[in-house]
Parts: sequence; structure tokens; C-alpha cells
Amino acid sequence: MILAAVLTGALLPLLFQLRATLRSAQTVLDVTTPKLARTLDEVQATVRELRLVTAGLAEHRPQVQEFMAAVGGLTTTINQLQASVRTASAVGAAIGPALAAAFQAFRNVRAEDAAHLRLAPGGASEVPAGRPPSEGSDE
Repeated sequence: MILAAVLTGALLPLLFQLRATLRSAQTVLDVTTPKLARTLDEVQATVRELRLVTAGLAEHRPQVQEFMAAVGGLTTTINQLQASVRTASAVGAAIGPALAAAFQAFRNVRAEDAAHLRLAPGGASEVPAGRPPSEGSDE
């Protein structure tokens, strides 16, 4: 009898704790059940919509394949255009300074010719435009 009383005394706190834990679990389930039900309904609706979309795509498979092939061709064309632009910019970077120097030299020659025309008597030069005066001339 004493042994039964000791075991009962030791088991009572354990039983109370178990009862409190089960109540907390029941409360959590009561709160989350409606949320889980709504989430499950939304997942089912999404699955239905995905099935409709895939069925529609299956019906139009040749058109989808043509579209994807066109997108692939467009991608190739854009990549080729990008490579051409890179090449053109590299050529422009190489030729640009040379063209600028040539233009500057042309302007300098024209400025010298204009200076020679101003120095010549009567406003005319004996030297044709674009040619330096010869060594024997007085210009």
C-alpha cells in the first residue's frame, strides 16, 4: 500500500504536466487547422491552374516550339550584332586618332595657305593651294 501511495504521488505531477501539454497541443491545432485548410485550398487551386496551363501548352506545342526557335534565332542575331559592335568600336578606337591627326594636319596646311595668300601682293599667290612654296620663291 505504501508503495502504491509513493508511486501515485510521483505519477501525479507527471500526469498534470502531460494534461497541460495535451491542452497546449489542442490549442495549437485549433488555431492552425483553419490556416492549413486555407493553404491546402490555395495549393489545390494552383495545381488546377497549372494543369490547365500545361494542357493548353500541350495543345499548342508546335507553336510553342516555333516561338522558342525564333527566340533562339533572335538571341543568335543579337550576339552577332554585339560582336560586330565590339569590332566596330575597336576599329573606331584605332582609326579615330589617325583621322583626327589627318584632319588637324589638313587644317594646318589650309591655315598656312591662307597666311601665304594674305602675304602675297594683290591678294593672289603664285603657289597653288596645298603645295609648299618652292625654295627659289620669295614666299
